[in-house]
Amino acid sequence: MGKKYNQLSREDRIQIEALYESGMKAVKIAEQLGYHYSTIYRELKRGKTVRRNRSDWSEKEIYSYDKGQIKYEENKRKCGRKRIMHEKDEEFIEYVEMMISDYHYSPAAIMEEIKRDGMEYKTKICLTTFYNYIKAGVFPNVVLADLPYRRKKKIKRKQKVQKRFNKGTSIDKRPKEIETREEVGHWEMDSVVGPQGEGEKTLLVLTERKTRKEIIRLLNNHTSEEVVKALNRIERDLGEKKFRETFKSITVDNGTEFSDWEGMERSRRNKKRKRTKIYYCHAYRSCERGSNENLNRMIRRWFPKGTNFDDVSKSEVQKVENWINQYPREILGWKSSDEMYQLEQAI
Repeated sequence: MGKKYNQLSREDRIQIEALYESGMKAVKIAEQLGYHYSTIYRELKRGKTVRRNRSDWSEKEIYSYDKGQIKYEENKRKCGRKRIMHEKDEEFIEYVEMMISDYHYSPAAIMEEIKRDGMEYKTKICLTTFYNYIKAGVFPNVVLADLPYRRKKKIKRKQKVQKRFNKGTSIDKRPKEIETREEVGHWEMDSVVGPQGEGEKTLLVLTERKTRKEIIRLLNNHTSEEVVKALNRIERDLGEKKFRETFKSITVDNGTEFSDWEGMERSRRNKKRKRTKIYYCHAYRSCERGSNENLNRMIRRWFPKGTNFDDVSKSEVQKVENWINQYPREILGWKSSDEMYQLEQAI
């Protein structure tokens, strides 16, 4: 029997309160009541409140079926005013709002996720209508500004002169098969920095060109020494042989943090042996690391420009890495990077 996506009743909410109070997790509650876990997850979020212990005034986060029912009826009234959508499809509205607000999904990715998970809602729309609904205010808690990849008018700036490091290998000498993305194991590497003059920490970002697999590491500072240390740690975790197999080449820009091409190429254990090959892009040619640039925009959905990475934990960075690798991508036929990378490893 498939999982239900239809509306919860008042009796369902009473059961959810009792089960959640007993310590049962959302997934187990969903299994017991026969609903999809996302339905229970949204309901727990909707009815979340705080209860104060009168004896010691301590506070505990709980689920209240009363609050959940009130919020449900309030959303129902709001939805009823929107005649362009099915008047009783508040579940669809809540799902869309959750995926955009909490998970930073695009409308296209949401539609693919609904299709892949076999969810069924009363509302059936195309992508253009989806955007029109957002513009029309059908989703009370979502506006166009909340969506990713909103294009801004480009401002032409005078380019500065930047020279490539003299002894590094130019991208002009990179084999053509790397350009065509036929083989897995060729990566692009970049850094994501915080506001100028604030904080020391930055992000080191590696993107596999074929599968768009992402690796993100938090660096203590924006230096070439820290980049080499990060690669050393990855090699330590994978092992020398596995690192060479995984990172056949890495393409970088001309930032000073990537100036130590010898340190990046050299194995941490076997100093006389190379672990990868470093190629340098031409100055101000971000298109030569197109995968990096696209994935960096996804990172910015979680860490907007102005984020001070001194205030960001390793676990938060890991969460974003996992999110990116599990996100359905149109360029991958709506598979995730994790799925594509695993398929490549199985070949």
